[in-house]
Amino acid sequence: MEYYNYNFNTLRGTDFVPYGKLVLKTAPTSTVISLAEAKTFLRIDSDYDDDNTYITSLINVATGVVEEFTRRRLITQTYNIFYDEFPPYIDLQVGEVASVTHIKYYDTNNSLQTLATSNYDVDTKVRPGRIYESESGDFPNTYERPNAVEVEFIVGGAANDVPAPIVQAIYIIVGRYYENRQDVVTGTIASELPLMVDHLLTPYRLLELWY
Repeated sequence: MEYYNYNFNTLRGTDFVPYGKLVLKTAPTSTVISLAEAKTFLRIDSDYDDDNTYITSLINVATGVVEEFTRRRLITQTYNIFYDEFPPYIDLQVGEVASVTHIKYYDTNNSLQTLATSNYDVDTKVRPGRIYESESGDFPNTYERPNAVEVEFIVGGAANDVPAPIVQAIYIIVGRYYENRQDVVTGTIASELPLMVDHLLTPYRLLELWY
């Protein structure tokens, strides 16, 4: 399942660094706001259940809109990113990266290997995270085949760690969608979000880095 596969490219010095193919492996098991919290915000009686499924879907849609805008992943989830060969460095594309599970690759004999952690350094301070060759190691040559390199990493955190402005933006989007159901169906509302949402999210938006 692909999830927000961005098509940006970055440069580091004179090296061209392509973005890999980003694939969601393990989806979040919780949401930033609960169904009960959303119903309270919408002023819907807790005993009224007819719209529960719809409201739950709106929470997921609103979260997706926020994540796409900010290039962040809010709740813990696992991604794989694939390359045909090792780039000069690996841009993990979405933040915030909690950890890297493994880096696997097909060596020049077309055998699957796991890259030793001593060969690379993970920078989780930049947003999104990046992986560089370590001083004592390097990225090896790979067999010429699609998706010869696979990086598995974990992003996001707990719901109570999500900044309040982002949470508020999700509430506002859910409310807007709930009041404008036809716009949600036709897909027109995403480009007409309240200016307040933009103001809430812009400080948390991860911009493309060029250097």
